[in-house]
Amino acid sequence: METLNAGAPLLVFGASGPVGQFLLKRLGGQGVSVMAVSRQRPESTHPHVIWLQHDLNDSPVKVQASVLVSLGPLRHALEQVEQSQRLGRVVALSSASTRFKAASPDAAERHLMAELIEIERQLAEWCARREIPLTLLKPTLIYGTADNQNVQRVAALGTRMRYLPYSGRGLRQPVHADDLARFAIECLKRGQASAGSWWLGGGETLAYPDMLRRITAGTGQTPRLIRVPTIALKSLLRVMHWTGRMRDIRPVMIDRQKIDLVVDDQPAREQLGWNPRPFRP
Repeated sequence: METLNAGAPLLVFGASGPVGQFLLKRLGGQGVSVMAVSRQRPESTHPHVIWLQHDLNDSPVKVQASVLVSLGPLRHALEQVEQSQRLGRVVALSSASTRFKAASPDAAERHLMAELIEIERQLAEWCARREIPLTLLKPTLIYGTADNQNVQRVAALGTRMRYLPYSGRGLRQPVHADDLARFAIECLKRGQASAGSWWLGGGETLAYPDMLRRITAGTGQTPRLIRVPTIALKSLLRVMHWTGRMRDIRPVMIDRQKIDLVVDDQPAREQLGWNPRPFRP
């Protein structure tokens, strides 16, 4: 098993995001320096982290690092690989949504997934051309920080509503952000052995209403869950939209409550020691 090179800094994208926050904490005290890129310097940081103020939407950062850990938009990793001459290792976060949403009835979702799939293809092509081992992490629903929109949306509804409607019992595998940070470090340590694309599910598989119960229980509230036919729930959502509420919830999200959003992560468990925790929001 390879070890992290304490003499070479890691270039980290998305360090202020959910997975990045845990990654920085886990790298503390390991003798590894980090160059983290962000548009604005965070209010608090760690001694082993150097923050580079730069907007990756404008251009790649002009740093010739040997290792890139990309935890933000995947296109930033692609652009960095295209312009960098010294990269020798890339670990990048993508999404299992490429499987679940590629054929979505929502045109905007289909477009986003087609774009992401193409970026994955180009990134793999560039890394292969330059003989750079690429590890692509493709988790299901990520949770674990206070700013997680998916979990916080449900938690907020649970604190306001006595009855919480839902329409489907599709299966879910929530993945904690810290488990992904730990796994990214493990992949770096294993080097070439971790190269490839890895589907990653959480430590539990839950039906959608059970996931709702776990989330609302974490707020101290116990709204009653009511199963409502999909067509009725969509009609209710249209009323909410008309009154200016819940605009961030789209009809396709209601349809997806009936679909199993799960992956087979046995290869990652057997080959790389992927061992995520149970869902405890």
